[in-house]
Amino acid sequence: MQDREWGAIITWTYQRPPYLGNGTEILEDMKTAYRAGAKYLIVFNFPHNQTNPYGILEKEHFDAMESFWEMIHSPQQDSLQKVKAEAAFVLPKDYGWGMRRVDDNIWFPEWGSDNQSSLIWENMNKLIERHGLTLDIIYDDPRFDFEVKYANIYFWNDIID
Repeated sequence: MQDREWGAIITWTYQRPPYLGNGTEILEDMKTAYRAGAKYLIVFNFPHNQTNPYGILEKEHFDAMESFWEMIHSPQQDSLQKVKAEAAFVLPKDYGWGMRRVDDNIWFPEWGSDNQSSLIWENMNKLIERHGLTLDIIYDDPRFDFEVKYANIYFWNDIID
């Protein structure tokens, strides 16, 4: 994606215990990210649980990570075939937005959501519904000729039905 390696961070799903999805959900998230082209995966942990020396990670999460490791190193990884992107959703240049929810933080130029977030959120979700894993979400960057790479290109401020 944009001639760079990228990865995914699996983070909190809930605001209170269990915080993370269960092992099956995390395994599916890892497989999805891998199929979409992620070169690395991070499972967020936090030592929030004082009784567990492994923080919020439970045995089922470690089992999921081990299963994923075995899958990607197995000769039979047909179920994890990489997906080729056919469409791109182009965000504004340097738009640092968490993208976890419509009111997520903007990291630059100031914290908080802005007047673009709701349109980007709406368009992004329509395109994910339409294209699934064949959609890349990229930044507008003159160093990357995305018009050559993708059959369908949508800009953040397009009207998308």
